[in-house]
Amino acid sequence: MTSYHLQIHRDGHVDGTPHQTIYSALMITSEDAGSVVITGAMTRRYLCMDLRGNIFGSHHFSPENCRFRQWTLENGYDVYLSQKHHYLVSLGRAKRIFQPGTNPPPFSQFLARRNEVPLLHFYTARPRRHTRSAEDPPERDPLNVLKPRPRATPVPVSCSRELPSAEEGGPEASDPLGVLRRGRGDARGGAGGVDRCPFPRFV
Repeated sequence: MTSYHLQIHRDGHVDGTPHQTIYSALMITSEDAGSVVITGAMTRRYLCMDLRGNIFGSHHFSPENCRFRQWTLENGYDVYLSQKHHYLVSLGRAKRIFQPGTNPPPFSQFLARRNEVPLLHFYTARPRRHTRSAEDPPERDPLNVLKPRPRATPVPVSCSRELPSAEEGGPEASDPLGVLRRGRGDARGGAGGVDRCPFPRFV
């Protein structure tokens, strides 16, 4: 005998599957005496029925369409009847009004089973992106991968002038960068012979 698990998909479509899936895990909640509400564990959709006996999944709960009367048959199987539409929940195509004392339509008898699908398939966390900055403590960057690049200190505006050419003569022309004149108390240097226009320094 072929048997199927009732499953409620994300789009509300309801069908049967021979093996358990994340969509066949159902929660059956008791409302009143003998009245239950069936919900998809994955989709959070209620199992509902329209006026023609067709079943579907809905995010909107309607007491008339999404509540069923449950009772157990002599063979141990359960059936679920819509008290408003008088159809049994069935995975078969044939839909007919159920009358007590008659045989239920095909694929309308259900047997509760424990879910065997790992819970990891239901609640899979999204991966997080771990980012680091150059300001993190050294122990978080032992290989100095995040070490910031050296930055040059800006040159004063007063130093941004053209260097003298060799044709002009004089000490500046023969030593335009002041390499030979450093430490000699040059007139353009500060106290102790420090240049006002140093080379760019990296920090």
